[in-house]
Amino acid sequence: KPEWRRHRNREYDARRRREKPWRRLYATPRWRALRDAQLEAEPLCLRCKAANRLTPATVAHHKKPHKGDEVLFFDPNNVTSSCADCHDTIEQGIEARGYERGCDVNGRPIDPDHPWNRKAGGSA
Repeated sequence: KPEWRRHRNREYDARRRREKPWRRLYATPRWRALRDAQLEAEPLCLRCKAANRLTPATVAHHKKPHKGDEVLFFDPNNVTSSCADCHDTIEQGIEARGYERGCDVNGRPIDPDHPWNRKAGGSA
């Protein structure tokens, strides 16, 4: 790698460690064991499987964002199997927005957490 890229990556990594110190939990043997157990128990991406695609799962995704809460982080009931594509696009998008995109046949958002479904007086 060119020197400038290595330097930029080091800065990025240092900033992430400062801003999200809980990221260290992903390097623990306890997380690795939980991740491996999840992917062994459910080796296919559940989102792809629901769409009739058989895609190997490579990520143990936290269903409920843990935000550093170690109990939630290591809760085996809070992880699910996902492929990298679904995790990096769909799951991360849901976490950033707070709801899943998508509408029913009438054009109404399907996710109960969508702002349309939460607004006062709105019909859901």
